[in-house]
Order: sequence, then structure tokens, then C-alpha cells
Amino acid sequence: MSESKRKTDQEQPTSVDTGGGAYVGGSVDTGGGDFVGRDQIISIQETHGEVTLEAFLALLAELRQGLSTAKLDPDTAQAVQTDLQTVEAQAQKARQGAKPSRALIVGKLKGVAEMLTEAGKVATAAASLLPLVEKALTWAGRLFR
Repeated sequence: MSESKRKTDQEQPTSVDTGGGAYVGGSVDTGGGDFVGRDQIISIQETHGEVTLEAFLALLAELRQGLSTAKLDPDTAQAVQTDLQTVEAQAQKARQGAKPSRALIVGKLKGVAEMLTEAGKVATAAASLLPLVEKALTWAGRLFR
């Protein structure tokens, strides 16, 4: 085989059909987070009985703490932080004997989930917070009726 023929064969691009997902031909370093090439489906099932307000507030604190390592852009991080503070303020009303706004709590948590989903397309560490937000949504549905 001639040298020019071998060179032409080697330069042919590889075609990979991923069905619309990303293709990575080399190594990926996520810095410890998940690498999601297309879809990531996380299912959380709570088998515990009653959810407490204290557990819900602790979950919100865990979410806020995770934001510092999520590598979100500053505007998104601030928006998520603000929404979580609103949720916490509403939840604190229950501790004081007042009725929190379920619509506000659920709406803000859904907004946080949407922002993290979008941010997770760029910063994979943000995607790791989604299970916590889903858990918070489930718990909010049980706590604030």
C-alpha cells in the first residue's frame, strides 16, 4: 500500500451515532462530579414515614452548603441562594405557628430545580444538587399542605 493511501485512510473522521448525545473521544475529568452526556435520570424513593420540619430545614442547609462547590456562574448561584432563603423563611413560619405558603415553597424549589438543570449542562457539579432539590420538593409536599 502506498504511503499516500495509508495517510488518507488515517485521516478519515470517526463517525459515532449517539442518538443526539455528546461524544467524547478522550478522557474526562469532572473534578469528582458526574459526567452527563445526554440524559441523567435520578429516582429518589423515600421509605421513611413522617418528614419533620427540622429534617426539611437541615436539607435546605445541605443544599446551600453544596452551592459553594457546584461551580455555578455568580448570577445563577445568587438566584438559587435567594430562592432557598425564601423557602427557608416560609418554612420557619411553621416553627412560629403561622401557616407557610405552600405555593411559594413549591414554586421556588421548582425554580431552583430548573436553574440547576440548566446549569448542570455546563457545570456537572450542579447536577449533583438536583437529587437534594427533588427530595426537598417531595418533603415540602408532605409538610406543607
